[in-house]
Amino acid sequence: METLRQDVRAALGGLSRNLGFAAAVILTMALGIGANTAIFSVVYGVLIRPLPYASGDDILILRQQRPLAGIQAQGFSPLEMEDYRQQSKTLESIVEYHNMWFVLLGRGEPERVATGVVSWNYFDLFGVRPVAGRTFRSGDDAHGADAVLVLSHAYWRSRFGGDPNVVGQVFEMNDRPHTVVGVLPPMPQFPDENDVYMPVSACPFRSSEGVRTNRNARMVQAFGRLRPGAAADAALSDLAMVASNLQQAYPQNYPTSAGFAATAVSLRDELTRGFRPTLWILLGAAGFLLLIVCASVANLLLARLLKRERELAIRMSLGASRWRVTRELLTESL
Repeated sequence: METLRQDVRAALGGLSRNLGFAAAVILTMALGIGANTAIFSVVYGVLIRPLPYASGDDILILRQQRPLAGIQAQGFSPLEMEDYRQQSKTLESIVEYHNMWFVLLGRGEPERVATGVVSWNYFDLFGVRPVAGRTFRSGDDAHGADAVLVLSHAYWRSRFGGDPNVVGQVFEMNDRPHTVVGVLPPMPQFPDENDVYMPVSACPFRSSEGVRTNRNARMVQAFGRLRPGAAADAALSDLAMVASNLQQAYPQNYPTSAGFAATAVSLRDELTRGFRPTLWILLGAAGFLLLIVCASVANLLLARLLKRERELAIRMSLGASRWRVTRELLTESL
């Protein structure tokens, strides 16, 4: 310990006599470490950190395609949604979503609200639990069921001041009474930021006869969750099989001239698709910068060591061992 104290005192004394050298080394390392920390923080937050949904990596975005017609992503009709639910073996749940603007009455002036129209188990698939009331139940999206609403957290705070008594209140929308049954927690809404949510039975367009019975009324997006133990590759094969079955069963709705296929992409890949390459390039550039910083610091230390060559030679001639000198230099570097 006494030798260590001597090394620390000697190192601090040497650096205090060479403040320019110490400042150059510290600032150079700070530049490399700071840049890498900043870039890695972004990369971790966007590409590595778990999604803000329960088991988010098991959530898939389903898509139908007509590649021969140049359509890489199209919606689903309610009839197709039911087919995929019944025939899929790798997805434990498949839900639908679309959004529209409706006029909400019952709070003074009429107000246009962004409305998400979803399956009853939409929030269950994402693992979302309400902060007040409940989300939708299985009977809520049955045809002819009473209309209910779930409020987004931001809309609840801005329009109702966070009043928990909003649950149970009745408002009018689309000439029907709608009862508020719950409030969502603060969370990133995907794929759109909405003010309120309603089950599919409450939407006058989605619940109309012309949409419910028309296989070509492809107006909704579809999301699925993998069964425990199921792999994404197996889900892709599963969806391709269902698409083939539909094409054989309803050739008039899926002409071979346009081609027809079904595929899926993970929610994480979809969210990061636009900037994933850029972030990896930035991280690589930051790592290269750190390499340059290390080389620069090594050159500074080597240059200083060469300037101290006479001093070190005298100390060794007076009996200092090679290990003793090396340890002091390491202490100074630390």
